[in-house]
Amino acid sequence: MRRIIVAALVLGLALTVAGCGGGGGDTATTAKPVTPAPAAAVPEESPTVTNRSPIEVGAPEPFPSFSTTVVPDALNSKIEAGRPTLIFFYDSAELETAAQRAEIDAVLAEYRGLIDLVTFDVGGVKDGVATDAAKQAVALANGLRVTSTPYIIVVDGNQFITWRWLGYVDREIIGKEVLRATE
Repeated sequence: MRRIIVAALVLGLALTVAGCGGGGGDTATTAKPVTPAPAAAVPEESPTVTNRSPIEVGAPEPFPSFSTTVVPDALNSKIEAGRPTLIFFYDSAELETAAQRAEIDAVLAEYRGLIDLVTFDVGGVKDGVATDAAKQAVALANGLRVTSTPYIIVVDGNQFITWRWLGYVDREIIGKEVLRATE
């Protein structure tokens, strides 16, 4: 299954780069692509190997303006309206996805109305082929420097990315970051 996902991601990246034209001087196309670890690197006895280190930015960074990547309307409308937004990139084939989503849903229920949630499944595969939504999600993930899943990005009302996290994180930490982004 992992090989299919890797093949779909590579296909999506190839189509994204080809669609960009590969012109000179455009910094939006120089971002490193999402590259999952090779399947052989995961030990057989371990169901999931995840880098649990935080990926935090010292100071908030502006949400990038994309010239070659199409930002879905569900996300774009919230960012442009100045709504604090939690962006969740996941792969539905990962075991961690359901547990992480439960933690996010608990925070959203506790802080109802303070922050919006937008999710992207980067591993969407149907009949062995990546879906259009998955290809679009991978292109957006590349533009936001998402390296693996599950990955959370919090954007405040001023269109700044205030927090990033790779891997599983509990509701207490997510809740603190939601409050920080909505202050």
